[in-house]
Amino acid sequence: MDIKNKYISFAMGALLMWSCNAHDDVQTPADDEALLIRVGGVTTADMTVTATTRADATAAPGWLNKGLNELGMNMVYDLGTTEQYALLTYDGSSYSMNIYDTEGKPKIPAKWLGNGAHVFRGAYVPKGLRVANTTKTYTDLEQYTSLPPKKEIYATIQQITIPTQHRLARVVAYVLIDNSIKNFNGDKTKLKGYDADATHADNTKLRFCNVDVLDFVDTDGHPIWKTEDKVIPHFIKEENITIYQETGTNNYVFPTDGTDYDSAKENSSKYTAISYGASPCYDIIVRPTYTVTTNKAMVMGDELDANNTDANKNKIDFELTLENGLEYEKTFTFDLNANDETVVYLRVSPEKIDYNSTGSRLWKTQSYDDKYYGVDNSDHELSMAGSSWQRAYTIATTNPAITDGSAYSYQYITESDYLTKLSQAYAGGTYDGCYFILKSDLTIDLSTFADIVFTGHLDALDHTITLTNTNATDTRKYLFKGLGTGWNSEVLNTKIVGGTLFNADAEITGHVSNCWNDGTRIADVTPNLSDVK
Repeated sequence: MDIKNKYISFAMGALLMWSCNAHDDVQTPADDEALLIRVGGVTTADMTVTATTRADATAAPGWLNKGLNELGMNMVYDLGTTEQYALLTYDGSSYSMNIYDTEGKPKIPAKWLGNGAHVFRGAYVPKGLRVANTTKTYTDLEQYTSLPPKKEIYATIQQITIPTQHRLARVVAYVLIDNSIKNFNGDKTKLKGYDADATHADNTKLRFCNVDVLDFVDTDGHPIWKTEDKVIPHFIKEENITIYQETGTNNYVFPTDGTDYDSAKENSSKYTAISYGASPCYDIIVRPTYTVTTNKAMVMGDELDANNTDANKNKIDFELTLENGLEYEKTFTFDLNANDETVVYLRVSPEKIDYNSTGSRLWKTQSYDDKYYGVDNSDHELSMAGSSWQRAYTIATTNPAITDGSAYSYQYITESDYLTKLSQAYAGGTYDGCYFILKSDLTIDLSTFADIVFTGHLDALDHTITLTNTNATDTRKYLFKGLGTGWNSEVLNTKIVGGTLFNADAEITGHVSNCWNDGTRIADVTPNLSDVK
């Protein structure tokens, strides 16, 4: 990007007159230093699911800090009719904003333009998105990051936090194939070319067609859009899906329907369960077209004038072919803001393909995969969460295509082995002090799970553990009867259904954070550092 000619600093002489207003933290400056914009941090709370670990859970993710260090984030802020360009950077320990000198170099500390609310906009654009007519990687599209639209930050002598979000939008699609659709050999059919072990969908006969996506970001920071004839979607995972059909209305209830889904699951007299078994899930990152408002409040400030509208719509023509040769097409029209997503359930029956959509919701990326809690990351760096979780047991299979961790395949285990090891994580037990994470929901039968004081480390990553056979005894309605001492024992990001995480009179001296019993949050416990042995 040729910033020398694009970003020239504005004169500030008349803007140094300050007056008091209703904001107590905006003071009349004693000298020029008080006008400096001090950036204390960058938050991704609106676009990522936060993991609570002993690593700094509030810090920006490593990829964003790396991007701010190597490229920076182009920023524009204004007060009234006065506009200022700047560059937000990270030096490995702190953030700074600098405006451009007469040679186009960001060397001058950025300053407030006056009292009151300044409107900020800006974006971090990965290198791979800056060239037209090239294939864009999923990672680059996901990491294209911006401030929320028309973000106001009041002038202050204190440090500010820069909020960020996804610049683009996302459509997630589950393919649910009716059990009655068979191959010629009588087996249930699936998508032609589908391979659940593949990390991509290149060979799968599923395409998202005629959809508006990003072409590139120009040298002025404007996203340039295009309509793509056929897109190979990004394969996310395979998941067992059950939906419920209401008697009388024939309305469907889906896993994304929250408490309505839970109610339908428990009401077999009113709802009929329809199980699709292991179903593939895909997504595509798309152009936001913005929900219609009266003042274009959600339109991003970096759009070209021709795209400065919320009147557009986007669409996807789904095209899929099954192993038995049946072909289907379905058009899905949608309207999403930046940083929003919608989940589509494509229901494939012998007669037709239909869909249900969740509507718009916040797109939050849960990226706690091998790179996060890694086995032995390909670059031999520690995992983002810290080395303590490097060797966590996981219900999964080793994927050498992601990491070179085949030597550590012992930690990728079956659900049965996972439960066995988890139940032996007690003082003196075989797996005392070991680490466990969950990448999907889990059911635990208390009649076969040992009654222990847990002395390991469990991070469920916001997944749900359902307890069954809680009436097997008069007293056992809990997973653990206690939690060990200090930072040697911890339970994080865990939701319990059907019982409680701990016994009612349990002694909790370990680390507990973001845990829930049937929708009620358990009090966090933060041990003293002196408790660490």
